[in-house]
Amino acid sequence: MATTDRLIAAIRRCCLSIPDKRQGQNTTYAMADFGLAAFSAFFMQSPSFLAHQRHLASGQGRSNCQTLFAMDRIPSDNQIRAMLDPVEPTQFGPAFAAALAELEQSDAIDQLRVLNGHVLIALDGTEYYCSTQHHCPNCSTRKRSNGGVEYHHSLLAATLVCPGHNHAVPLEPEFIIPQDGHEKQDCESRAMRRWLVAHSARYARLRPVYLGDDLYSRQPSCQTVLDADAHFIFVC
Repeated sequence: MATTDRLIAAIRRCCLSIPDKRQGQNTTYAMADFGLAAFSAFFMQSPSFLAHQRHLASGQGRSNCQTLFAMDRIPSDNQIRAMLDPVEPTQFGPAFAAALAELEQSDAIDQLRVLNGHVLIALDGTEYYCSTQHHCPNCSTRKRSNGGVEYHHSLLAATLVCPGHNHAVPLEPEFIIPQDGHEKQDCESRAMRRWLVAHSARYARLRPVYLGDDLYSRQPSCQTVLDADAHFIFVC
């Protein structure tokens, strides 16, 4: 089995374990089909990929979704959103671990080592949704100069990188959302510290050096890295 096939199989295993809260006979699509359908659009980097595949399936009885991603049926975009929106992102954590294990087994990780055997893990925040009208309980907010309020979603992205390589390895993200028991709004710095507490032990074997901008060159962030027995290079 090729590397790509093994990685897609790992994602499929995650999708197969998505809790199905549907009741009755309304189960035309398997939960794995919803997850793989969403993944396929990102994998192919085409927002119209699924629409094209539905056209192929209707005309030829088979599509690339079946041959490439082992999907039984192709749900609609609205169905995908409705079924996946409630799913916890941690459901897909094993897929990140499977990708890293594949790189280690193929010795690809060694090609990414620098500084006498270390790997570099870049930490940075990114915003992936913003609206002045539509919002949810997990939105962060900011006031604009005109007095209006923007609602947005952000996350802390962790990525294994290496100078001179045009490929990067995404690791589990940490979402910037309101935290239980906290009155202050969540922020990138706190998300970064949560990520380290949750994941640094798993990546310790890689001997990571964590990279970050000047947002992280503060005592709490630096101390969290040191507590993980790791190294850091933060802009100051």
